[in-house]
Amino acid sequence: MELALAVLYLNKAETPDKICRAIQYGSKFVSNGEPGTAQNVDKSTSLATKVFRLFKFVNDLHALISPTAP
Repeated sequence: MELALAVLYLNKAETPDKICRAIQYGSKFVSNGEPGTAQNVDKSTSLATKVFRLFKFVNDLHALISPTAP
């Protein structure tokens, strides 16, 4: 039951992951490799997207554990 709720939440959490990636790529473009605020934003959003991706395995785990329909 708890795993199903986690899967439901993580499916909705895909949007923030995509937003973080868009911010990350935009800040890479703006910073052009130069140190500063834009590069700090790039590094921060990079860490955030890694956390989002880390928990995507829960969907696969739920598919393995949950019973399939005949």
